[in-house]
Amino acid sequence: MTKRILFSAVFLALLGLTACERAETPAVEEVAQAPRAEAALQADYRVPDLAALQTAEDLKAACDAEVAALVADVSRLEAFAGKPTIDGYLEALNAMLVSFSNMTYASSVLASVHPDEAVRDAGDACSQALTPVLSDYSLSRPIYERVAAVDTAMADPDARRFVEKQLQDFRLSGVDRDEATRARIKELQDEITRVGQQFDRNINDAVGYLELDSADQLAGLPQDYIDAHPPGENGKIRISTQYPDLFPFMSYAENDELRRQMAVIYNNRAYPENEALLQELLALRFEFAQLLDFDNYAQWVTADKMVGSPERVESFLEELSGYTAEPQDREYAMLLTRLRQDQPGAERVESWQGSYLQEKISAEEFQVDSKEVRQYFNYQGARDGILRLVQDLFNVQIKPWATGTWHEEVEGYELWDGEELIGRFYLDMHPREGKYQHAAVAQIRDGITGQQVPLATLMCNFPRGGELMEHSQVVTFLHEFGHLIHYLFAGGHHWSGVSGISTEWDFVEAPSQMLQEWVWDYDTIAQFAKNAEGEIIPRDLLDRMVAARDFGLGMGTRRQLSLAAMSLGIYNRSPEGLDLKAFTDDMTRQYTKFEPLPEGNFYAAFPHLNGYSAIYYTYQWSLAIASDMFTRFEQEGLRNVETAAEYREKILAPGGARPAAELVTDFLGREISTKPYADRLSRAGLKAGITE
Repeated sequence: MTKRILFSAVFLALLGLTACERAETPAVEEVAQAPRAEAALQADYRVPDLAALQTAEDLKAACDAEVAALVADVSRLEAFAGKPTIDGYLEALNAMLVSFSNMTYASSVLASVHPDEAVRDAGDACSQALTPVLSDYSLSRPIYERVAAVDTAMADPDARRFVEKQLQDFRLSGVDRDEATRARIKELQDEITRVGQQFDRNINDAVGYLELDSADQLAGLPQDYIDAHPPGENGKIRISTQYPDLFPFMSYAENDELRRQMAVIYNNRAYPENEALLQELLALRFEFAQLLDFDNYAQWVTADKMVGSPERVESFLEELSGYTAEPQDREYAMLLTRLRQDQPGAERVESWQGSYLQEKISAEEFQVDSKEVRQYFNYQGARDGILRLVQDLFNVQIKPWATGTWHEEVEGYELWDGEELIGRFYLDMHPREGKYQHAAVAQIRDGITGQQVPLATLMCNFPRGGELMEHSQVVTFLHEFGHLIHYLFAGGHHWSGVSGISTEWDFVEAPSQMLQEWVWDYDTIAQFAKNAEGEIIPRDLLDRMVAARDFGLGMGTRRQLSLAAMSLGIYNRSPEGLDLKAFTDDMTRQYTKFEPLPEGNFYAAFPHLNGYSAIYYTYQWSLAIASDMFTRFEQEGLRNVETAAEYREKILAPGGARPAAELVTDFLGREISTKPYADRLSRAGLKAGITE
């Protein structure tokens, strides 16, 4: 995923994650004394030095200075008395928005990854301090009127797109409301920022542990996993809810009761504290939407997406439900049959048994043992293999970048196309206390031609060094790297909101989802998938993995649909009287075959309910588009550099310069079709000789 939190596209930057590079911030005194006249509208791009923001005091000082500078920028833009033009007005506006994003990104990244809790707190405080500035801007009628008055008839397409998107963002922010309403909108934006940050922080800080009395309770786990979990001083073995611990445990541990206990612990992270925060967040966003004459927040948040409305989301979820009903039934029947081998008379499969039973069936029906597969994947090999793939496919070079970082495990790299520096990135790939717990790409600075190259960071939680990885973790790695190269390749634009991953949000996942397909290509993984003896993964093993790949797709997709329906449903209504536990459990029952945990409160630890709000559907929407785009590579070759070059040019590089549907249609040479994805879903659970 990309770590982005949604308001309007303007407000979006405020709550995303990123950091920034060097350039001096003007002294507050100099900004305050700048003349408020037409000549004063100079484009002042300010880029904080991330390396200088490694203490809470330094971050606070830089943030305070930038807030003062931004306040002065907004005042000058509002007071401008001349005729607004691209060079005389929009350039200064663009510089202000880029400077705002730069500081927001820096503070957000440090709040998510810095090892010092005081710095993380200062990062959150900075984001809160920046919120009123963007609120003032997005609700400013003087600026809105001046942007609307700019003549773009002779402007280049990117400049026209910038104006178009700014005007849309102004309207969605409520710029046309009366003064009292605009004041309340600003209050709501401040509160939504505060509550959302606390919701996310509680999840980041919530690491649960299952304590075991003996290594015998780890029966079924790979030996390297057992060796990595020796008893502590109290004689107990601790298994955390962090992914490198959690996923293998739920897939391999033979003790059914311990898997149930771990599921309860995992599904109660950040509970009960986040229940009240989520209720508050829903109420704030509902009021915000109603002030803008929308029935609910789901209507507001889908207005500028490809999908356009909550009703279209509902019909899309219903469409996918139709494709996956029979596949889910087939797969669930297989799980139940396998469970009865261990538990005769079992009447249903429980949620904590799903991954374990899928592993058993993969081994027995498809001859795929994940413990065998993982012997060929470790972090260093996966990292090097993915870097090599991107270099070969897109004819670029990735080079080490000597730069300061916020933690000794973080690595820096540069992306080059011949003599041209495309962008830079960090890899922050391993878990630690207080760090963001999932996998995401965070913006650090948007590429602005003539000003700054793009910079981003991957934030993941994978095993270290030569430690073994699950193949699914390698898929996740490549998925996130797909976001990264999208962001870097799209950094060749001059205007904020056009450069970078600034396309419609329900298209954002498609490029990264498509890139996952290369992890199933033997020529790709044979370059790095090697065991401890240096032996390359056998081709027949990958063939079996591919055959087993879509087993579980029906159930997995229905789980995703339940989350999408949950996300939409809590925002597509008034939150008054909403019972979060009852509603989310009902979505689980409606879409999946699994009974929700009676003592589970998953919604309290589901960060997308803040970050994605009502639009978790975007993962499935994007996946349908990704499946369609991939048909060109299937036909022309996964290693076809000409196709990859066209893909980079037509899909990745445009950023937000054109609507996503136009980009995809241009690349495919036809209209978008859901048929490739529908066909794949309909086949899930089928295998020779197995139809029930």
